[in-house]
Amino acid sequence: MTVVLEGERLVETARGLREADTGGWRESALRALVSSFGWRWRQAAGDAGEAWLRPTGRYESPFAHNGEEFVGLHVPVELVEGGAAAKAESFRRAAEALTEAFGRASVMGAYGGLGPFYESTPRWGSPFLRWRGKPDTLELRAGERGPELLLQPTDPVENWFWRQGHGEDFALGGFFGSLPVPANGGLGFPGYWRTDDWDVYTTALSDFLGSLPAATSALGIELDLGIHAKVPGTYGPVVFHISSGERLEIAHSTQEPAGAGSGTDPASLGWIPEATTPAELSHWIDWTHHSGAFGPDDIDGRELARLLVDTLRGLGVASPKEDLSLSDHAQTVDGYRVDFYGLTLRENP
Repeated sequence: MTVVLEGERLVETARGLREADTGGWRESALRALVSSFGWRWRQAAGDAGEAWLRPTGRYESPFAHNGEEFVGLHVPVELVEGGAAAKAESFRRAAEALTEAFGRASVMGAYGGLGPFYESTPRWGSPFLRWRGKPDTLELRAGERGPELLLQPTDPVENWFWRQGHGEDFALGGFFGSLPVPANGGLGFPGYWRTDDWDVYTTALSDFLGSLPAATSALGIELDLGIHAKVPGTYGPVVFHISSGERLEIAHSTQEPAGAGSGTDPASLGWIPEATTPAELSHWIDWTHHSGAFGPDDIDGRELARLLVDTLRGLGVASPKEDLSLSDHAQTVDGYRVDFYGLTLRENP
């Protein structure tokens, strides 16, 4: 493990970035900025923990409407040799120091598999905290080897985000939350994409669940998501409860009214009977079975997604688009209004 920035040095660097004059993200101004921090001029990520700039290229230029020649200055915080849990813990330490210095981030979330300007995100997870500003924004985000600071022009990254509301499959993943604070004035959130295809939904759900405990652990939040399903013969009960903080566990209720969907024996699908092995986490639904609890390094998103989808189809649920929704208040998390793009679901209307 190589610590690049910590404690006072981390906060001082972040403060210097927030106060920096980026000169419209032109090269001349950025060369002076990089020099003032004592960094070398680099336009590609390296392995040595050095700061680097992201130039405006083919995928960035459609969103850089003000002539920005660069769209980000990346500064590694820590290079972590361990797995997802170790990287999430490193992120959380940095997040706590920055929150103490600057207050709560105005925007938080996890990008999912697709990051700004169509970049791929780190394999271990994609959490971020964003202190939004104009014309520039400071972000703590997941890097491939650990957390990094990112100073970026606000408009290009938000232009990219807004334009992903085209509704095509996999347009956005993860989740995005905002606080009702002045810093978020004018911030827009794109529309959802939805699907009737169970295979597409399984893939999206797999991506969402697979990195969820790393994201929630890194961000220091807990998600409590109940999923309603329009099971034939019912009014749409909550059949699953997803709880994710430092660990993730899903509870399943099989107590539908008589005549509801044919169903399948939950244990034969892979659910653990509560009567045999109690759940590790607490759940607010009246559950009978659970998935077991998983941390960032031992979760299999594909298996969990398949477990949920096989259960839903066995209950006779016809469409993920038309027949699934989130429980009331699921989109309020620690004061943030959160959109779960990776789940493709909104609150129960």
